[in-house]
Amino acid sequence: MMRLGFHLSIAGALSNAPKEAAIEKYGAFQIFTTSSRSWKNSEIDPKDREDFVNCTRTNDLVPFAHIPYLCNPASTNSEVYGKSKDMLLSNMMNRETLGIGSLVIHLGSHLGKGIDIGISNICGALSDTLGRTENVRVLLENGSGYSNCVGSKFSDIGKIIDTVGSDRVGVCFDTCHAFAAGYDLRDDEKVDNAMKEFDDSIGLSRLGLIHLNDAKHPLGSGLDRHMHIGQGYIGTSGFTSLFRNRAFSSGSFVMELPEDEEGDHSSDMRTVKSIIGKLKG
Repeated sequence: MMRLGFHLSIAGALSNAPKEAAIEKYGAFQIFTTSSRSWKNSEIDPKDREDFVNCTRTNDLVPFAHIPYLCNPASTNSEVYGKSKDMLLSNMMNRETLGIGSLVIHLGSHLGKGIDIGISNICGALSDTLGRTENVRVLLENGSGYSNCVGSKFSDIGKIIDTVGSDRVGVCFDTCHAFAAGYDLRDDEKVDNAMKEFDDSIGLSRLGLIHLNDAKHPLGSGLDRHMHIGQGYIGTSGFTSLFRNRAFSSGSFVMELPEDEEGDHSSDMRTVKSIIGKLKG
């Protein structure tokens, strides 16, 4: 089964997100459970929590949480690393409060100290916070290949998963990030090659969510800039090839796209459904 949706705003109330998802007939959605640009964790109002849980369950929605952008579990700055571990733990607890099964995290930057140190820090943060929580599944999001980032190579993500050794660690595959990091996704053969490398390095069984985003910049740019589906460098043909691959035949797909003069959620959803519909004949 395929579940399509978007990253949604929590402005006004957390429960506004599942309400919007239900109105738009999405199958999945993603939110920040607190401010995306603050270290401070927001207290969840009990009534808002109840409304969120009831709306999600009543409408058979699959929710995902995304950690705020400030979190950097690879950081070699001791203050930032400590704050990042605290944020990771608090977001895990928020997820549990709201009945959300998975938390997506960016792996961050080692700040020039080397990939091995960055990986070691991430493993330490994950081992610590997983040991202090239950049930939550953490999804490691692949990076775009910007300077000093950790996780742009599937092999690095696989190394983290193997080191942590928990079945509660999975992966969120972002199409824009993969393309920006140098994984070509523009035809069937290239997609098959990329997903074979993913399977060999990580295992498709670890794939818990797909971020469906086109890329605003060319292959290997290292730039995390999302574009509306079919309007970027991956293009309609690339997404057609992605949906032909078995890794994209089912599961949850969340788009993280703006609403502007070039497109909105409705137009992006129509494009994705059109691609899938043509493949099904």
